[in-house]
Amino acid sequence: MAGDPDILTDYVIPANGNPMNITGDFFTFTGFRKVFNTSSAPEPNSFTVTKATMAEFPALNGQSVSYATLVFPPSTVNPPHTHPRSGELLLLVDGALSVGFIDTTNKLYTQDLAAGDMFVFPKGMVHFQFNSGNQPAMALSAFGSAAPGVVPVPVTVFGTGIDDAVLAKSFKTDVPTILKLKANLTPPNNRSSVSLGVLLLLAVILSAGAADPDILTDFVVPSDTDPSGIDGAFFTYKNLVTGNSGDPAKLTVTKATHAEFPALLGQSVSYAALVFGAGTVNPPHIHPRASELLVVVQGPLLVGLVDAARNGTVYTQTLQTGDMFVFPKGMVHFQFNNGTDVVARAFSAFGSATPGTISLPAALFGSGIDDTILDKSMHTDQATVDQLKQDQAPPSPGSSSSAAAALLPSRWAITLLLCFAASYYFYF
Repeated sequence: MAGDPDILTDYVIPANGNPMNITGDFFTFTGFRKVFNTSSAPEPNSFTVTKATMAEFPALNGQSVSYATLVFPPSTVNPPHTHPRSGELLLLVDGALSVGFIDTTNKLYTQDLAAGDMFVFPKGMVHFQFNSGNQPAMALSAFGSAAPGVVPVPVTVFGTGIDDAVLAKSFKTDVPTILKLKANLTPPNNRSSVSLGVLLLLAVILSAGAADPDILTDFVVPSDTDPSGIDGAFFTYKNLVTGNSGDPAKLTVTKATHAEFPALLGQSVSYAALVFGAGTVNPPHIHPRASELLVVVQGPLLVGLVDAARNGTVYTQTLQTGDMFVFPKGMVHFQFNNGTDVVARAFSAFGSATPGTISLPAALFGSGIDDTILDKSMHTDQATVDQLKQDQAPPSPGSSSSAAAALLPSRWAITLLLCFAASYYFYF
């Protein structure tokens, strides 16, 4: 069920196309010739991506597949990023690469690849590639979607207009540090004027076939449970609200996903309760397997959504009690209670029993990514990266820390934003 929507024809003809004029040319893409014909083109000086998605190759519409070529001159990096609508299967054609991704438990998986090796980056996970050698490298990446999308982490966080106060709180740092990071990661000024309504409609269309796998029974009984013992208690969960009284000084999140509530397996839905102490933030993060529909039950609450496909346009809204906001699957978003003495509360529903959460600050600075990769991704120096990592180190036993701090340290958030900004240079 997780893929582009099925089509009812062999292929899709563009709206302005004449079916009688379709020839073999329509199904042919020649844009990779310049990449493979190295004798006629000089080697690039920076990391270069050439894409063959539905945007560049209209015949791919409805075919659930696309390609990209990646060319890495020596000592270049493809900064941390995600593909919200597809996994990536990378084949190294020439040279050597160091690759890695971070899962939703913040575990880093790395591998050194040689020519002929393949590596899969699961859908929605933050990942990167780095050519640390003195010879160029080239790779082919295949995607299981005609429009896999790209969310460049550094520029999405630091180059998109997210309020400085939100970033400072997310990364547990000060505004001057945020401004320093932003200065090196400002994306090109060519944002589209596409409306939020169009953005959300596109997100719905592209994710129409993306959901938890269907099950062939009414519900799934855990392997260690006797089916004859199932009663109403199995389908009942009582800890979403009673387990989240909230601390006025913290962000507190209580989840009701498959992990906490086993009866949700196969039901394609889950919940979370969020309590925001005054001045607390839920730092920039991603849910790789579901959209989020948030309803404020005690407001106000400032929310934001970053559209990486539109060079990081930020859509923000101040929600009042009773208001709802949808965060499309795989898109970077945040929430902020900017009040000084009022607690804000919200419930979030997800279209998956296991939506997953990727905390961008922690993924960048708390997962063990090599310092050199972070230096190049953030366009900053070793000292800044070391300081950000140090600020995000786990608190010592007995020290006080908020839930938000544990999830997404402020300086980490800053660096993450930097990575997003750097990625814009490479992708747009």
